[in-house]
Amino acid sequence: MSENNLDAKMSALVRSQDKLGNYYKTPPLKNLSVEAAYADKPHGNSRDLSMDNNTIKLAGKDNLKEKDGLIKGASILAIGGLLSKLFGAFYRIPLTTLLGAEGLAIYQTVFPIYCILLTFSSTGVPTAIAKLISGGYGEKMVLTKSLSVFLPLGFLGSLLMTFFSLPLALLQGNVGATLAYVALAPSVLLVSAISCLRGYFQGRLNMVPTAISQIVEQSVKLAVGLVLCYFIKGSPAQLGALACLAVTASEVVALLYVLIAYKRAEKPRISTYYLSFKRLIGILLPITISTLLLPMARAFDSFTIVNILQDYTLHASALYGIYTGSVESVSGVPVAICYGIAVAVLPSISKHYSLKNYSLARENLFKAFSLTLFTSSSLGLGLFIFAPFITRTLFFKLSSYLASVTSRLIALSFFSVIGLSLVQTLTSCTVAIGKPYAPCLFLGFGLLIKFILQINLLKIPDLNIFAGLYSDIVCYFVAVFLNLLYIRTILNKKGNSHENNADRRRLIA
Repeated sequence: MSENNLDAKMSALVRSQDKLGNYYKTPPLKNLSVEAAYADKPHGNSRDLSMDNNTIKLAGKDNLKEKDGLIKGASILAIGGLLSKLFGAFYRIPLTTLLGAEGLAIYQTVFPIYCILLTFSSTGVPTAIAKLISGGYGEKMVLTKSLSVFLPLGFLGSLLMTFFSLPLALLQGNVGATLAYVALAPSVLLVSAISCLRGYFQGRLNMVPTAISQIVEQSVKLAVGLVLCYFIKGSPAQLGALACLAVTASEVVALLYVLIAYKRAEKPRISTYYLSFKRLIGILLPITISTLLLPMARAFDSFTIVNILQDYTLHASALYGIYTGSVESVSGVPVAICYGIAVAVLPSISKHYSLKNYSLARENLFKAFSLTLFTSSSLGLGLFIFAPFITRTLFFKLSSYLASVTSRLIALSFFSVIGLSLVQTLTSCTVAIGKPYAPCLFLGFGLLIKFILQINLLKIPDLNIFAGLYSDIVCYFVAVFLNLLYIRTILNKKGNSHENNADRRRLIA
């Protein structure tokens, strides 16, 4: 093929890409394929494209296939999240009866610190690994280096949780939580390994192992927890520890499942792009900071809510257990469903953005935001309408006063469901466009407002535990607003700049 014909076909391809959704956007180059133009930037699913009439058809089919993959991946994770949360919600019915309000409070007291340790050792790992693999780095190399970093961190977290169990329980004003910390400690190490393997599969756009492992976790926790708490009688502290031991057992089984899935999976893709530990940490650090913020908020709640409420009510511990345990287990169901959208959209937006195809990146981002808003609003409205029925059905053993508080908290969770669902989707989108530190700042600012509001509102007896919910809602919507404003600014700036460069290339061609 002559150079003139090649230039003509390349120019035609550039002019038609916005309409046809071709991933491989590039200026006309002589004697270079489209793939060669991006040889210095790793990306997934690369292929050798020739400048013939089939290229345009292939691009259109790939775009449709990717859209189907996005919906399929989100649906799989949504179903997995829904089933796991339903198991968790139904687990609360007999668990609340077996543990009682005090035992449930002990069970919930250990989780804020547990979640903080998980954040350092595993929580941001799936997102970081998925971004690296979808960006073209070798799958096995990414997984191996991730495990070499996060297994030691998980082991350290388990040791810290064990050795500092008593001081932590004393600081939280609930010495009965000491044994629960020890029973839950091994889970930190186990979840570190599970998270690395989940990220490996998500980067390959295979969401099934993640969804099934979530269901395995909840089902095993339900079965083991009910058996232990029913047949072994003890004090609230002992029963809370047994419930935490069931969590550890569930993580053991979930790890076995993902290991089997890894052994049976297709051979990992080999890449010539070298992944340094500096690059790995550089991507993971801001994601870890971002995911650390919400557990820090829950830790803040564990230190403030009970200590302030007990100045004017005898139900301080029970109210805290109901809000952070019973209510959040119910409101967490729609949030978990929407989480599938956040996970599934990241690889797609990341690939389009790295290839400077900003129109498709913007399209997928808008689709993810709209789907999240519609889904969270619909499910949140269901909580608002059926809150009394949910309370009577799931928490029928509560006293009339606690049942009334629970019902109102579930109804008002309508707003927190929408806010938190949008936060996790927009955080994923911001990470995908290469700005991982931005959501840290936005959510951090929202949490600062939450801390100030909560400390002051908790002192008002008429608000009591509702102060925690109101401050959470304000925090989420502040972060949503700032994320939206920032993403819109970045994409508009990038899109306008790219269009101007495209116009110059057309003039030159």
